[in-house]
Amino acid sequence: MPRIQVEPSVSLHVQDVGSGPPVALLHGWALSHEVWDRQVRALAEEGRRVLAFDLRGHGSSDAPFGDYSVARLGADVTTVLESLDVADAALVGWSLGGLVAFRVAATHPKLVRRLVLVGSNGVANARKPGYPFGLPAEEQEQAVVEREKADRISSRRDLILGAFNSPPEDVLADWLLGVSLRTPSWVGVECLRTLMRTDQVDHLAELDMSVVQILGSRDPILAKRGSAWLKEQLRDCRHVWLENCGHFPMLEAPDSFDHALVESIT
Repeated sequence: MPRIQVEPSVSLHVQDVGSGPPVALLHGWALSHEVWDRQVRALAEEGRRVLAFDLRGHGSSDAPFGDYSVARLGADVTTVLESLDVADAALVGWSLGGLVAFRVAATHPKLVRRLVLVGSNGVANARKPGYPFGLPAEEQEQAVVEREKADRISSRRDLILGAFNSPPEDVLADWLLGVSLRTPSWVGVECLRTLMRTDQVDHLAELDMSVVQILGSRDPILAKRGSAWLKEQLRDCRHVWLENCGHFPMLEAPDSFDHALVESIT
C-alpha cells in the first residue's frame, strides 16, 4: 500500500484497492482504515477503485506532535488525492472523518463528485453560534480530554462501547480497542479537541454537490436535529436511516450499510 508524503516529515498510509471510479473512505476518531475492510472488498467487487486512508496520527500513518485541526487533516487528504491523480471521487467520511470529508468537498470541489457523511453532519459536533444543536463544547471538552490523558485505555474502551446501540461482542470490542490504541495519546487529545471545536457553518455556501447522510436511528453520538438542519441548508441532501443502529453502522448493520453505501455513491 502506498505511503504519501504530505509534509517533509509526515506521510500517510493509504490502502488503494481495485480499479474504476474512485471512492475514498475516511475513518473516525482514534481508529484506522481497518474499520472499512468489508466495504473496501464490497466496493472493489462493484468495480470501484477504493482508497481507505489512515488519517494523520492514526493507524500506520505518521503521528507528529502539533496540528490536528480539521483544516490540517483536510489538507492531508487533498494532498493524497492529488498525488494519486484522483478526481471526481465519491468521498465517504465517518464521524471525525465526516468533518474532514466536508472540508475537502467544500474547499476542493473538483476532487469530489459526491459526499457521503456517515454518523456525521460534517459541520459541527457541539453547539456553535450558527449551529444551535448539541451541548456547548466547553461542557464536554475538558472532561473527555482529561479522561484521555489520565487513562487512555479505559477511556477509549468506554467511548467505543458507548457508541453502539447494543453492546458489541467482546471479540469486536477488544479488536476495536486494539486498533484505537495505535493512535497515541497526544493525537487522541488533539482530535477530541477538533471534534469539539470544529465549526464549518461558513463553508456551507461552498458545498455544491450531492450529499447523502447515512445515519443510525439510535446513534448516541449524533445530534439528529443537526442532521435534519443540514438537509435544510443544502440544495441536494438526503438521509438514509438504518434502524436499531448506533454509531458503528458498518459493524452493527453491515448488510444494510453496504447496500446504502453502494446506492449512495452510484
